[in-house]
Amino acid sequence: MTPNRRTNETILAGAALIVIAVAAIITAGCTTGTSTPGAVVVLTGPSWSLDSYLAGNGTPTPVIPGSEVTARFGDDGKVTGSAGCNRYGADYHLEGTDLSVSPAISTKMYCGEPEGLMEQEARFLELLSSAAGCRIENDRLEITDASGAAVLTFVKMAPADLAGTSWTLASLAAEDGTMIPVIADTTVTAAFGADGTLGGSAGCNRYGADYTRRGAGITIEASFMTEMYCGVPEGLMEQEDRYLVLLANVSSYRVEGDRLILTDAAGADLLFFVQAEEVPEAPLTGTLWILESFTLNGDALSSPIAGTTITAEFAADGNVAGSAGCNHYSAVFDVSGNTMTIGPAGSTKMYCGEPEGVMEQEAGYLTLLESVAGYRIDADRLDLLDEAGKRLLSYRAGSAD
Repeated sequence: MTPNRRTNETILAGAALIVIAVAAIITAGCTTGTSTPGAVVVLTGPSWSLDSYLAGNGTPTPVIPGSEVTARFGDDGKVTGSAGCNRYGADYHLEGTDLSVSPAISTKMYCGEPEGLMEQEARFLELLSSAAGCRIENDRLEITDASGAAVLTFVKMAPADLAGTSWTLASLAAEDGTMIPVIADTTVTAAFGADGTLGGSAGCNRYGADYTRRGAGITIEASFMTEMYCGVPEGLMEQEDRYLVLLANVSSYRVEGDRLILTDAAGADLLFFVQAEEVPEAPLTGTLWILESFTLNGDALSSPIAGTTITAEFAADGNVAGSAGCNHYSAVFDVSGNTMTIGPAGSTKMYCGEPEGVMEQEAGYLTLLESVAGYRIDADRLDLLDEAGKRLLSYRAGSAD
């Protein structure tokens, strides 16, 4: 008897649909939906913030105000986050809606505030390791125990706005993917501007970049870096190079409390920052500004020659004065809003033969001052800008000592 081709095709099509449906459930892990019956919601990807947990007496309890407990389920079978005080990590296994989580490993800090935080942390980690299932409804993730009762309830975290935030690097990914702490006595920073610019210290050199954010996605394109060499501490330049390479590979980010994690396209953590201490904005006048970088040949930025110090002090009477590297200079300046003009500078007439190039650097600096058309101050940093808004001179508030 000749097989019925239509019947066979129908059976194969039905089997294919079953395979696709099962694969979708396994990939996403948790199904629901009150709003869309049978919808599949991806467990991996977003970060989750704990909303409530089951207390020891069996009652749902909201998290302590001022504390943040988070979870992020990675494609690599790891769940990581903040338990409120300490960072934690564990392995998880998901099959359909069945979820199991291994006992977590965490850091060992103690946090005395807010009151009860350590007890909440211990309870959270206990409940997480008791997970037997999960379900997602809208933007809420519920972890359930063996009886099906919800023991942990999370809400999906919306991507935080990075504009106006500053961060200090705590660790970065090594070649083998392990996270290693920054070298002692080095500081690597990142400050995200509202204008789409990113800048900071790479440890030795200052760098700048443009960034574009779409939801939790972010792309970073380097625009400049100074060209100093720092031999101390050992390994600093290698760390700087590694940091800049990783920065260029960033595809997404997440903020967990006072921590910023930058990740690659596969979701692997690349750079781990902590929120920088807030630095009050220094006033233009009355501050000693020390030059850190300047334009070279109208494009690239360069640092002052080692062994030279260039300064600027803007006085309330409309005069700016300082050291140009060899000679002392002064000029008249005028400010209106964020615009600034600086008149031709007069200077002393010494000649300095060392370090090599200092006189050429001085002449270039004084010429740049006359090209200034605007300025901006960000915390303890002053940028003098040209008519197009490009950075000509960058200073940091401080002491010349």
